[in-house]
Amino acid sequence: MTLAVSHANADPELISDCNVCPTLAVIPAGEIDIRLPPGPSGRGHNVGWYRRVIFSQPFAAGVHEVTNSQWQSCIEDEGCDRLDADTTLLGQHPVTQVSWKQATKYTKWLSKKTGYNYRLPSNTEWEYAARGDLGMNRYFNLAPESVCDYGNVYDRTAESELGYGLDTLPCNDGQITLSEVGQFAANQFGLYDTIGNAYEWTEDCPSPGGQGRGGFPTTGKPWLAGDCSLRGYRGSSWLSNEPYYLTESTRFKDLTSNEEDLGFRVVRDLL
Repeated sequence: MTLAVSHANADPELISDCNVCPTLAVIPAGEIDIRLPPGPSGRGHNVGWYRRVIFSQPFAAGVHEVTNSQWQSCIEDEGCDRLDADTTLLGQHPVTQVSWKQATKYTKWLSKKTGYNYRLPSNTEWEYAARGDLGMNRYFNLAPESVCDYGNVYDRTAESELGYGLDTLPCNDGQITLSEVGQFAANQFGLYDTIGNAYEWTEDCPSPGGQGRGGFPTTGKPWLAGDCSLRGYRGSSWLSNEPYYLTESTRFKDLTSNEEDLGFRVVRDLL
């Protein structure tokens, strides 16, 4: 099994650029193998060609998903839109029901406020930071019984209370719906909730899939060609576990989508 090659830090360097800014962890330079996009016919999550992506420079990523409280600060500073959900409530929950356009507006507000370049992560940056030295397969190769240690997923707890009849993971995380950030174990880079709670927007547009079709940049940069009315999202949520079979719709959404289990985390350039 091919794993990430990096320098994971048990005690990561943390950055806080302002009192309402997300806390960031420095993600070290390194390398990672990532499977090519699923292509028109799709593919199984755990199969397919992969390419090595090299991150020659470190970058910083949000320790947590952006919260309602942080979004509310942006609203009060006239940098962000009011959402369908009331962001004055449940301040430490991830902000959700936020579109890609609105998430990007938040990163621009942070950039203006701090003087640093905040943005959404590329697909490959998200994958590298989210894995924290684990594998490339579904739930980063964790045993299904262990996933609940790392995130709020659709598990036995949720199904017993909600009865939606969805596929469940064979574990109990103690949460029924969306939870506060940081309630589960961090990964080896010091990031929380890269599994579960809310899906997370990324920067990329859909890229060609399949061996010999390019796929994505191998430098960690986003793919920004083609139909950019669709934008990437990654991870899993309290409501929907990672799929076993990947198609374009399981990796990209219309940039105006605003769903109850879709949020984001930010990254910042260090140079």
